[in-house]
Amino acid sequence: MENDELTFLEEQLAGTELLACATCNEDTLHAHAEVLEVYPLATELQMQCTCCQTERTWLDWTPAKRQARQN
Repeated sequence: MENDELTFLEEQLAGTELLACATCNEDTLHAHAEVLEVYPLATELQMQCTCCQTERTWLDWTPAKRQARQN
C-alpha cells in the first residue's frame, strides 16, 4: 500500500465513531456525514452507519477549536 493510500484510509478512520445503531441493534462504525451545528462546548454531527447506511445525530463533546481572529 502506498503512503497516499494509507494516509487516505487513516483520515477516513479518524472520521468514524463506534456507536450503537438502532437499525443493526449492535455497535457499528458510523461515519461523519455532516456538521449540523457547532456550539462552544460541543459539535452536533450527522452520522451514517457504515453497515446499514441509516443516519442519526450525535453530539461530540470535544470543545470546538477557536477560529483565529483577523485584525
